[in-house]
Amino acid sequence: MKAKKSGWLLYDAGDYEDNRMFAAHIQDKAQPLGLELQVVLTHTLAFPLHNRPGFVISRQRNQKISQALEREGIPVFNSAKVCEICNDKRATHTFLQGLPQMETHFIDSDSSYRPTRDTYPVVVKPAIGHGGDRVVLAGNEAELGSALATILPKPALVQATASEAGRDLRVYVLFGNIVAAVMRTAKEGIVSNYKRGGTIELHTITKAETALVRKVLQHFAEHGAPLSFAGVDMLYHNGKPVVSEVEDVVGSRMLYQVSDIDIIDLYIQEIAKRL
Repeated sequence: MKAKKSGWLLYDAGDYEDNRMFAAHIQDKAQPLGLELQVVLTHTLAFPLHNRPGFVISRQRNQKISQALEREGIPVFNSAKVCEICNDKRATHTFLQGLPQMETHFIDSDSSYRPTRDTYPVVVKPAIGHGGDRVVLAGNEAELGSALATILPKPALVQATASEAGRDLRVYVLFGNIVAAVMRTAKEGIVSNYKRGGTIELHTITKAETALVRKVLQHFAEHGAPLSFAGVDMLYHNGKPVVSEVEDVVGSRMLYQVSDIDIIDLYIQEIAKRL
């Protein structure tokens, strides 16, 4: 009988509590492929490791932890470099310079940036955040100040507003390939996240969207950070797609709601091929 390969499913404690069923689904899909996955919480780790896993599926957002694992020769999906780029929106925006994106200002406590009257409305969001947390559309200086007050002194972004605000596309990618796309639409305002009430539908990806996603995938791959399992998010401005974010710890609840695609099964199969 072929020996089983043991790995870790790595979570922060809070995220694991919110995603126990998802974690169990990953473990269930791993078993038939000869992969034993143990859930490990980040706060229990100490380096150097006494018991090393054969591989790690990382569902946490601290690149330092992923880097420490990789230094011990352990394959990590997604890699530490992907974690570093994708979990700071400033890093993502800078990394993807040259691809179409909305004009963005990086804000910290010392920033003197203020939009002109003609610039409003602007989108305000934390540089390090996910799930639509504290994402606000500010229509004037007072609203901008209030939005920034919820984020600073931690870094923030102020972005130009896309012409089709409140609508975005999540494209699921696995190891360099596009799997599926889900269109998200906000019920009100600009936050379209499913957990925050956005409506969703399976989307047939267009040539323009496909071309942009492939450029994103190619850029990550060429810079030593291939995307194992991620979400490429796009906005629409003047009728064209623009890159919004790249989600490292991507959720797939939406995709299961609107399709029969078992993306976790596909993901685990791809990992098994690489071990």
